[in-house]
Amino acid sequence: MEDKLKKIRKKRKPSHFRFLVAALVFLIGTIVLVGLFFVLVLIESVGRYFYIPILTIVLIDIICGLFIANSQSQVDFKVSWLTILLCLPLIGAILYLLYAQKITTKGKRALRRNVINKKIKEGRIDSTKILEELKEENDDAYVIANKIYKQSYFSIYKNTSFEYYAMGEQGFPVMIEELKKAKKFIFFEYFIIESGKFFDEIYSILIQKAKEGVDVRMIYDDFGSVAKINSYFYRDAEKNGIKCFPFNRLRPMVDIRQNSRDHKKILVIDGVVGFSGGCNIADEYINKVVRFGVWKDNIFMLKGDAVNGLTTMFLSTWFINKRRGSDEKPKDYFFDKMKDSRPDVVPEFDGYFQPFQEVPFDGENGLRDAFLQIITSSRKYCYISTPYLIPDSEILTALETAAKSGVDVRIVTPGIPDKKIVYSITRSYYANLLLSGVEIYEYTPGFNHAKIIVSDDVVSITGTGNLDFRSFYLHFEDSVLICLSPKIKEIRNDLLGMMEDGKKVNIKEYLNIPFHKKVIWALLRILAPLV
Repeated sequence: MEDKLKKIRKKRKPSHFRFLVAALVFLIGTIVLVGLFFVLVLIESVGRYFYIPILTIVLIDIICGLFIANSQSQVDFKVSWLTILLCLPLIGAILYLLYAQKITTKGKRALRRNVINKKIKEGRIDSTKILEELKEENDDAYVIANKIYKQSYFSIYKNTSFEYYAMGEQGFPVMIEELKKAKKFIFFEYFIIESGKFFDEIYSILIQKAKEGVDVRMIYDDFGSVAKINSYFYRDAEKNGIKCFPFNRLRPMVDIRQNSRDHKKILVIDGVVGFSGGCNIADEYINKVVRFGVWKDNIFMLKGDAVNGLTTMFLSTWFINKRRGSDEKPKDYFFDKMKDSRPDVVPEFDGYFQPFQEVPFDGENGLRDAFLQIITSSRKYCYISTPYLIPDSEILTALETAAKSGVDVRIVTPGIPDKKIVYSITRSYYANLLLSGVEIYEYTPGFNHAKIIVSDDVVSITGTGNLDFRSFYLHFEDSVLICLSPKIKEIRNDLLGMMEDGKKVNIKEYLNIPFHKKVIWALLRILAPLV
């Protein structure tokens, strides 16, 4: 087995060159466009009608400013772009047109309406009775679940077992074990895949299962994996019998669509077992490679009806690729159709589970709204774990209000950063939160990558979504809402353990910071929605 894995690693070498070329073309394209405008302005400025280009710039900025102010974008996005427009006349307008994700193509909007939504609605099962039952048990949980059901079109389920693995290395062997049992199909969708023990063991099983006649499908994000695997890995996978495509392939061009990435982590086996969580498929996530100290992350496993949600998410992405067709129905792969082929899977009632996804460019913010509802409905406590703490103004206000109202609000962030600029932005929010009574802990053993919110032992959300603008507004994300499950206490205890292992942030450190750092943080806060 080890010799086989070495051969796989040797065959797939990561390509940094394509990423550098794409980034360089992206930068050059921007400079050329901005430069072209300025050359035209300078040419006109030396003539008799020098005032014309100046008035043109002013007019462009006014029109762009009015467009931004009246757009449906979140208020923090508007403030950021209006500030850039004010500080960089004309350049700000060009940058907005090039890179503001809230301006999207008709094709992207149609894709959401006609392909993604179609598959999600095809996979939605009537949850009216379960929601009514949940309402009788807990009204706050019902309100959150009902909104997801109506806003994101995802059903809520009861007939489901749930297992929570607090570290990636705990979930990894379970994933391997379940993959080996696959008989019908395997759906695999991850943001990052990278050669190493974790991925290579999984990939060797996928190849073997494909040879056995199992329907194996794979999606990986091209940007997330660009420096991790060979540029044409998908061709290698196809040769091995695996149906595969890279999501939103990285291209050397100025294109706002490059800003939306598939950040989901989904593994579905035979429609009866499903995995997700914060872990990508790379060795640092199971602490086989150490980059930022201990990598703290989670994996969860669903068995039973709730796997339907993960199946629907995968297929809604799968059919974005036009070559894949769109005739298949998600329900053909659901638990009730597949359970007879896997009599070893017998789910038990572990509570209520509602897998759901966040999709950009649709005008809906399901993940962000669910976070907001949990925070505002908390009565005793609300604990959050996030690698990047970049909340929008409403989330920030909700956290401060909850803490001032006597709710025990705690947030766990990384003690060792993976991105220093984002880490600085995260810390720039500390002072206001601490003054409001929010407790903040930094996970000092290493990098905290777990994405969790848990409240009152009643509701929890975990999955791939960070508490930042990218996850709430720009990326494809998957999460699961957990209601009235005894497993919620396991998740709560995991966060409490992180707090014990970490360091509680002292408010004095952030009230007495040097003036120059305050200025830098103030600037970073303005740019936070764009990071």
